[in-house]
Amino acid sequence: MKILQITNSFHPVIGGQEKVVLEISKGLVKKGHEVTVLTTDYLCEEKVGSGEKFDGIEIVRMKNDLWLAGYGYSPEAMKWLRKNYSKFDVVHCHGYNRYLPEFAVKFLFKKIPVVFTAHGFIHTKKNMIFKKIHDLTIGRVVRKADICTALTELDFLDYEKLGVSKEKILVLPNGVDIEKFSNRDEEVIRKFKTKFKLGKNVLLYVGRIHESKGLQYVVDAIKNIDTTLLIVGRDGGYKKVLEEKIKERGIGEKVIFAGGLSDEEVVAAYQSSDAFVLFSEWEGFGIVIIEAMAANLPVISSDRGAIPYLIKDGKNGLMSEFKNVGALRDNIMKLFGDEKLRTKLIKSGKEFSENYSWEKIVEMVEEIYIGVEKDGI
Repeated sequence: MKILQITNSFHPVIGGQEKVVLEISKGLVKKGHEVTVLTTDYLCEEKVGSGEKFDGIEIVRMKNDLWLAGYGYSPEAMKWLRKNYSKFDVVHCHGYNRYLPEFAVKFLFKKIPVVFTAHGFIHTKKNMIFKKIHDLTIGRVVRKADICTALTELDFLDYEKLGVSKEKILVLPNGVDIEKFSNRDEEVIRKFKTKFKLGKNVLLYVGRIHESKGLQYVVDAIKNIDTTLLIVGRDGGYKKVLEEKIKERGIGEKVIFAGGLSDEEVVAAYQSSDAFVLFSEWEGFGIVIIEAMAANLPVISSDRGAIPYLIKDGKNGLMSEFKNVGALRDNIMKLFGDEKLRTKLIKSGKEFSENYSWEKIVEMVEEIYIGVEKDGI
């Protein structure tokens, strides 16, 4: 099968959507499919034009002429698509509220089978005024796709608001490299612990430092607990506020800001910790929860967004009501004080994470492509 993936940005750009498109494409190539990625140089310093190749993936990277909060605009990419679309059996467009994939959905309507994946942008609260206008106008073109994929059932309502019929929506979650997070290298772990001076009862958070991630409540919860909070991720505009709060609580020695780390160091962070926390106000999926489970960490979470689709309280993790610091504190203390509970949650979480291996996700994608190609236009 000849497959075209369309995304505003792509490897080596680091991001959730970019990672998903890369892993799906690599997996499809391994299965014998021909995969081309049409993208732009948005956030990328790589050369533009055709001729790039990575892990067997053909990359056509065109100039992005307009940024507009990530929305993007690339006449060159659109011109290439008009000229080359007929060479492919199926097209997969990635990213809601992004110009190139949405243009492709509209242009390819009734020309070639099209799959559309929103990647969480469909329910984002960022750039809210622009997004509301977009939802009522251009965004409705996604209903022209043959299949729209959702990270969880949570996305169904958002798609339906855009006019997508329910029978055209399929759940397609993100994946995790289970082996990468499972394999422990004791020497790497030792070096990581030494670098960041980690002791016992390390509570890990991975993600942006942003108010919506609920770290302010985690800081309050750990004040009187024998634990160290390790924060891995770049500042999303909230670090100074959080540092001031930590200073006011007098717990500066209990919180470590590791900053943005390489993929290898992020894995080491998981494997050097004793528990994981994601206490967000909202999550479109929460892939870090699956990564933590794959790395044999018990997970504590909030009860917001898509998280309840991943965490079953008391079975594969512990869930606390968002903003309820007391409940969060109790759950942290449970994890560090009840070895039997820890063992149970780790075992169940590990088993649950295996449902999200990239191999299984790629198989799901392949089945979707075969289905839309068979149904035809």
